[in-house]
Amino acid sequence: MNSVSVEKKKLYRTFLKYVSLNVISMIGFSAFILADTYFIANGVGKDGLVALNLVIPAYTVVYAMSLLIGSGVGTVYAIFRGQERARKGNEVFTQMIILGIFIGLLFTLTGLLYSKEIVTLLGAEGVLTELSHDYTKTVFNFSVAFMVNSILVSMVRNDGHPKLAMTAMMTGSLSNILLDYIFIYPMKLGMFGAALATGIAPLLSILVMVPFFVKKQNRFKLVKTALRLKDIGRVISIGIPTFITELSSGLVILIFNLVILHYIGDIGVAAYGIIANLALILIAIFSGIGQGIQPIISFNHGSGNKENVRRTLRLGVILSAVLGAALYLLFASYPDEIIRAFNSENNLELYQIAKEGMRIYFSSFLIAGVNITIISYFSAKAKARPSFIISLMRGIMLIPPILFIFASNMGINGVWMTIPIVELITFMIAVSLLVLERKKSRQIS
Repeated sequence: MNSVSVEKKKLYRTFLKYVSLNVISMIGFSAFILADTYFIANGVGKDGLVALNLVIPAYTVVYAMSLLIGSGVGTVYAIFRGQERARKGNEVFTQMIILGIFIGLLFTLTGLLYSKEIVTLLGAEGVLTELSHDYTKTVFNFSVAFMVNSILVSMVRNDGHPKLAMTAMMTGSLSNILLDYIFIYPMKLGMFGAALATGIAPLLSILVMVPFFVKKQNRFKLVKTALRLKDIGRVISIGIPTFITELSSGLVILIFNLVILHYIGDIGVAAYGIIANLALILIAIFSGIGQGIQPIISFNHGSGNKENVRRTLRLGVILSAVLGAALYLLFASYPDEIIRAFNSENNLELYQIAKEGMRIYFSSFLIAGVNITIISYFSAKAKARPSFIISLMRGIMLIPPILFIFASNMGINGVWMTIPIVELITFMIAVSLLVLERKKSRQIS
């Protein structure tokens, strides 16, 4: 067996290991989002489901910021590790821990002082205001934990320990599901209980990683260093696409809520709440593929192995496309059973709106995974501009105009069609940027 074949097999094993573990991690993460939706829908009722959907954008901002720092510092560290510049990697890690704690404290203070104003801006009124306020204020109190956990999970993954990163994330996610049940049903804590379970999850995730540091199995560590704007800027520029990808989920929910409230009312928001939370699960799975290929691409890019970088991208795109098709067929084949789990009151109107929405909206996932994989590819190579362009188009720039044009002409079906159209346009942009990169690479070589 020649050396090329050996290297290919080694890459395939590494790809399978990192991607499978990260997909499992993200499935676990998305499971607790689904658990929040399920337990609130059945334990609090339709008003709780509407309130949850209204405040998800606020929680998304906190989580997206944690991913911005986590994904950025992990990528920078992996590139430095490939370049055998361990000291520099440790300095960047230390700076991001300090920055993460500071940002987390700002979010906590914001939640304590302005949570009612936040939920009012998000569209809550009447009975929904108190339900939304309980959830938002509680979740914001755990902002530091979200920041530190995302940084440590990303660093552990990029330090060559994807199994530990998966275990930490799964522990947090599964404990959240268990605590959701305990807090909402036996203890009857309602929305506050759901938020408390969500906040405790990252703390338990961090605890799982503590023995790893106590035993000094990590190659990264805190070192004495000053905050440097250049290092912070590099991490943020790399993490911005991940931030936009995550934040766009909250932005979509916010804009869609407002439009659906205009066309249908609360029952439409409740139906969209089911669709939105199921969509977050699928996005989380695709993000798992992106997170899985990132350490491989970053390390090989840092060490100059261009062929392994290309092979990893190819494997990621193929897996994303196949998985997207399989997931769409699954949800298209069993909509009744899925919707019934979140419709404890057996509301026929809610069922009909959600079923039609799922059929159209979920067609976007045939190509959404490929778009997220390409974003991760550019980010992993520290190519901030193309990853930023794709993320911006997919998450912010295209959605509002397409939504308002389609909704004003086609009503609620136009709302459901928005995301598939956005993903298709984004796909064409992403492929164009890949082709352009390939041409520039050939010209240089």
